[in-house]
Amino acid sequence: MKIYRSRHSWATIARGKDVPLSVISEGLGHDSETTTQIYLDSIKPSEVDKANRMIWEDL
Repeated sequence: MKIYRSRHSWATIARGKDVPLSVISEGLGHDSETTTQIYLDSIKPSEVDKANRMIWEDL
């Protein structure tokens, strides 16, 4: 479960910093940018906020 949250957080942060979709796609190991776009669209802000809180607690 931690890896899943880390991927979501990484992808969300990268998107927020205007990292190109192609780079995010490669970083996530997706075969297509379409998959990455679907993945990014599936991330709910509340889930990301929760994941970020949990990550900060472990730092």
